[in-house]
Amino acid sequence: MEELNTEDFAAGWEILETKKADHKYVHYIPLSEAAKATVSEAQDQHRVFTGIPTFDAEMRGIGRRHLCNIVGYSHSGKTLVLLHMLMANKEKRIAYFCPDETQSLILVKLTSIITGVGAKELEQRIANGDSEAIHLLMETATEYFPNLAVFEDGLTPSRMDAAYDELTEDVWGDEADMVIVDYVDLMEDCGDTPPQKFNWLKAWGKRRNVPLILIHQTSRSAGASGKAMTISSGNFGGEQHATFQIGVRRKKNSIMEELAEQRSKASPNVEKIADLQHSLLEHEYTITLNLVKNKRPGGACVDETDMELDVSTGALHLMAHGDKPYQWQQQHSLHAKEEASKQEAIQDDMF
Repeated sequence: MEELNTEDFAAGWEILETKKADHKYVHYIPLSEAAKATVSEAQDQHRVFTGIPTFDAEMRGIGRRHLCNIVGYSHSGKTLVLLHMLMANKEKRIAYFCPDETQSLILVKLTSIITGVGAKELEQRIANGDSEAIHLLMETATEYFPNLAVFEDGLTPSRMDAAYDELTEDVWGDEADMVIVDYVDLMEDCGDTPPQKFNWLKAWGKRRNVPLILIHQTSRSAGASGKAMTISSGNFGGEQHATFQIGVRRKKNSIMEELAEQRSKASPNVEKIADLQHSLLEHEYTITLNLVKNKRPGGACVDETDMELDVSTGALHLMAHGDKPYQWQQQHSLHAKEEASKQEAIQDDMF
């Protein structure tokens, strides 16, 4: 066998190093790549925020390849929370997949929130040909949300891919800052169970390199009574997949259940029933949220936060701890005035 001289030996190592550099691993990723990704994420100026200060302080924004679940029972206010998030990200490029509602319904809701004109009044004015109301509608679409794309067609992987590609390639010429799916159970052709659907959607969000917001409806047993939401609230909440999870509930549902239970007793507690009826009137105007999962390093979860729901416009307003809803205060004040007037009338009749 011919011996290798020093030059031949060095040339052999050079060939080996070149082959090593050209080798593509299937599973292995150097940890240095994670360092690059961390720097890129930390410097990302396009993170998505919830518009809820206590949540945003802990979450520090929803970044690319992150998944945020908004979880709650039917009619608990999940979509209202989502619309509140849209208001906090008006300048962002947003793809909103929503087969449960039409573009028109979403636009009317957003217009109502922005203008403070009740949805019922706005619709009536538009029906009557009110040019100002029509202008408000068009202004919301073109000035406030020029980069909001609402897709109302059925949700399948092929339709979602085609719609997203058309939007990013032909309309924006850039990637989305946020993608929303409202809601997970409406996904078709990517599995029959919630776990399978969450698996596909999470993989899609990572592949597309976008912040992904998913709306998920809990099971009847978990959310119908308005109980506080937890990380494992019903019907596979996708908590295993989530970077962040926000729970949404209506306290009034919990109060109604307790009230029914008290009234069904053989010896009802009259004082307790009166207190519950009082609370029920108050929480007609509230939606309650909590941050039940937060994987942001150094970030904490957040206990329940009450927000006042403007029942006319759908707008949400943060309430300070211990505050009563403004709408309840107005109604309570009006009721007190009416009672005072009745008492004055009785006094007048007596004399």
